[in-house]
Amino acid sequence: MKRLRSYHLLFLFALMFSPVVAFPVAYVVHPDYPISEISEWTEQTLMLTLVAGKHDDASEAANVRRFYLATAWRPMEAFFRDKVELMNEKHIILHPQPIVPSVVTVADCEATSCWRVHQAFLIPELRNRVDFNVLVVTADPSHGSPFLIQSLDITLNTY
Repeated sequence: MKRLRSYHLLFLFALMFSPVVAFPVAYVVHPDYPISEISEWTEQTLMLTLVAGKHDDASEAANVRRFYLATAWRPMEAFFRDKVELMNEKHIILHPQPIVPSVVTVADCEATSCWRVHQAFLIPELRNRVDFNVLVVTADPSHGSPFLIQSLDITLNTY
């Protein structure tokens, strides 16, 4: 079963190098989203991304990318590129532990509502603390998700 899950991670890694797929995204303004909803969505999305290799369904791992705009996916690509060989060699499955996020509402995002979210995870298997600084924007209702990650910065610390 672990080998099957490793293939899912490899499948996700292969998707990172596939051509950018355009998703229909039209930004709309929704100023009434509670901060707790944005915080929860961001934590769940980042967690889903970090554990994508352990899904039993490969399509679930492939769907993770749809929550990111192309510019936000590149730092995640770099993060996985650095870790995927080690994870496959040692058959590591990540179990990230979220640390309480702080959310700041951003006022100037042109035609959309947006929020800057700082979310950190401890990843014991890699002995890393990963800090994400994410810009979350509202998505077109037809997208299937209320939000998208527009930009992403990752800081990695070893403990």
